[in-house]
Amino acid sequence: MRDALRSIVSSGNYPSHVGLAYDVWAPVGADGKVPDDKKDSWFETLATQVIAPHYEHAFKRWKTGFSTRLDRTYDITMQRRLLVGSGNLSATEIGLTVHHTWGVPVIPGSSLKGLLAHYVETTYGPAQPQLDPPSRSDGAMDRVDFQGVQWQDAKIKRGPGKTYRALFGAPEADETDAHKHLDKTATRGLVTFHDALYDPGSVSRRPFARDVLTPHQATYHKAAGTIAANDYDDPIPVNFLSVKPGTKFLIALNGPPKWTELAAALLQDALDEWGVGAKTSSGYGRAKPDR
Repeated sequence: MRDALRSIVSSGNYPSHVGLAYDVWAPVGADGKVPDDKKDSWFETLATQVIAPHYEHAFKRWKTGFSTRLDRTYDITMQRRLLVGSGNLSATEIGLTVHHTWGVPVIPGSSLKGLLAHYVETTYGPAQPQLDPPSRSDGAMDRVDFQGVQWQDAKIKRGPGKTYRALFGAPEADETDAHKHLDKTATRGLVTFHDALYDPGSVSRRPFARDVLTPHQATYHKAAGTIAANDYDDPIPVNFLSVKPGTKFLIALNGPPKWTELAAALLQDALDEWGVGAKTSSGYGRAKPDR
């Protein structure tokens, strides 16, 4: 089996599933990395890979499944490149999350939920969440509803505000530090965040692109800061895959209409202002709704 795989990889015939070709079938050498003389052809093959034609039927079936009054769906278009799963193991040192079955781009629901929870707490929550609600200045009480979970070491010191609880759920808070303004009981969130699936009608059915990251100061970083940075270290380009701008995804939420409407509006702001995935500080992951 291994010999057969080696012969296929050496011939340049990679599977149409980009996840397998990128993570499992990479033409690595003895050091576990892709040799420089094979990188160009390998990335060229991956970047020009066409999405499987049967995926369109799977996408339509998925989209049709959200047809009840508790479902809310809308399309978003990536304004910049998207990189989700950069910490996954990869022969290029930079991973990529794709759909397990179809190998198409996907934004996990957990990523969307985590992004929105952080956005809500940071943008609308109190500036000093460690204070008890009665200790806040005038007007700050309006922000308590958006306050997130407060930790003290490994314990939940204080539960979140009611709006945060409704959107994302909450673990049980410490009995001794419960406060009348903040519920201490555990609960699940009212909104379900589904994976955002790639729309096969976007970017000519070739959603992936070759990307490059060029870290500077390699000696400084490898030495964990024990060696001073300098101006003469050679930059080391690292090639990887990302998702093209213009790629469309279907956002799907489920729950009481009042809360899915709020979650959808806030998520649009979070994707536009912050972005999702890795390298958001460089502009990656920004998206806007189609309507």
